[in-house]
Amino acid sequence: MSWKRSVVLSVTAATSQTIQIPVTGRISGVLMSAVTAAAGTWELSTSATSQIATGSPDTGVLARLRIGATAGMQNVYFPLNRAVKILDNLYIHTTGAGNVGEITLFIE
Repeated sequence: MSWKRSVVLSVTAATSQTIQIPVTGRISGVLMSAVTAAAGTWELSTSATSQIATGSPDTGVLARLRIGATAGMQNVYFPLNRAVKILDNLYIHTTGAGNVGEITLFIE
C-alpha cells in the first residue's frame, strides 16, 4: 500500500462519530479493528443517520462489520477506492455495548 495519509479514529461503544477528511484524495481502504465484547455492528457511512436497523440500507453505507458476542479481537480490511475532498464527513455508527477499537482510513 502507498498512501498520502492515514486517518485513525478511536471508536467508542454504541455511538455515532464523525470523521472529517483532512485532505483531498482517494480512500483506498478501511481497516476496522474491534475489541469485541457484545454482539453488534460497525457501519461506515456517508450518512449521519445510522442504517444498521434498516433491512435495505441506502447507498451511503460504505462498509459494515458484524461483531459476535465472543470476547476477542476482530481486524477486517475493506478495499474502498472512494474519492473524497477535504472537509468531507464520514460517519461510523456502532451498536453493542463494549465494542471499542480503531478505524483507519488509508488515503492516497
